[in-house]
Amino acid sequence: MPSAYNPKAIHQKGASFPVRRMDFDFTGINKYFINNDPVPSMLWLAFQAYFPEGEAFFVDSVRDMRDQVKGELLQKNVSAFIGQEAMHGKEHYVANEEARRQGIDVSALDRATARVRRLGNKHLSKRFRLALTAAAEHFTGVISSQIAKRDDFRASIVDDRIKALILWHAMEETEHRAVAFDVYQSTGGGYFTRALAMTVVSIGITPTVLFGMIVCLRQDRQLSNLASWSRFLKSYWGSNGFFSELLPELLHYYRLDFHPNDLDAQVILHTLRSELCAEQ
Repeated sequence: MPSAYNPKAIHQKGASFPVRRMDFDFTGINKYFINNDPVPSMLWLAFQAYFPEGEAFFVDSVRDMRDQVKGELLQKNVSAFIGQEAMHGKEHYVANEEARRQGIDVSALDRATARVRRLGNKHLSKRFRLALTAAAEHFTGVISSQIAKRDDFRASIVDDRIKALILWHAMEETEHRAVAFDVYQSTGGGYFTRALAMTVVSIGITPTVLFGMIVCLRQDRQLSNLASWSRFLKSYWGSNGFFSELLPELLHYYRLDFHPNDLDAQVILHTLRSELCAEQ
């Protein structure tokens, strides 16, 4: 059980899920926190590089439409969503700073994401930004489900503090996975726009993360580590790979009657909470 998980405060305030204030200490983390292996570790570090500004974009998108939200519970869930996402951005920024101290500087990726956020907020409609957020939240929700289902993946995280960070983030993504979608639906969003947004996110996410991986691996002088690449491709894209198994659930988003709560999240949450010792 990762001892690094220790919420400083937990607030519910009438929402369906709580906001946990975290204060992780990432000083001296193992930069090869996935099986002491560079390539898969840099994958997750690349994901993390985009989180601070990416989470801020999600918050902007939901906040900008909340004045059209009717219903007290959904309003409270929006507030809790904003609180959780803000905390995610804060903690991943701290982890990114520790990676920088260890020679892997992702600040250029963070700045690029900030530019995209500003341009998106300026030039895209509120509804389409919300549709993009709902689609991205489906991605993070599916990845979170996979983290909970894959005992082998959780066992592969060899740094307890990074393990706590990943599991905590996955737990909260599972808790709030329906909020952006519910705001989109409740404010008149239709199928075509949400399907288009999912296509945009699906096309963009792989090259974006791959570029981030290459940036990290190049700085770490591990880009040509063919043995690590081979292990990564087998464990993530093989017949039973972490990402290979995601595809069917990701495609569910294109169903006309899709809703994030179609998935019973209780088993997933129980696994994540138990491992984090969140239920005290």
